[in-house]
Amino acid sequence: MKKMPMDLKLAVRVNPGDTFEWSKILLARANFNGTLELLTAAWERVLGYGRRELEGKTLGQLMGSSRTAADTVVAILDECNMDPVDLTVLSRAGEAKSLRLHRRLDAYADKVFILAEEAAAPAVRAGRQTA
Repeated sequence: MKKMPMDLKLAVRVNPGDTFEWSKILLARANFNGTLELLTAAWERVLGYGRRELEGKTLGQLMGSSRTAADTVVAILDECNMDPVDLTVLSRAGEAKSLRLHRRLDAYADKVFILAEEAAAPAVRAGRQTA
């Protein structure tokens, strides 16, 4: 018997009033070309952009165009390695925000379902980072 893929679309409904809407965790759906869609309010709180501004942008655009950004986007779409991906994006204020991104790919719908959390910044004491 052929196993059917799990439908994760139900897990990222973000209509106003939904339980997920007020979550501190950043939930989103993205197309395989990287454009973000269906973002929760947590994206606004963490990055300072309105959701309408973020929809249609890519994580690569939020990271800035660099080789590191391109490599990170490739890692996000790597079906063979579903480990969390750490990335740094720029907020509206230009502040670097570290995110730990978990994702699941839905090849049937050409979508990536994203769950991200703001990573704790390393403590800095007297100009040194502490572990």
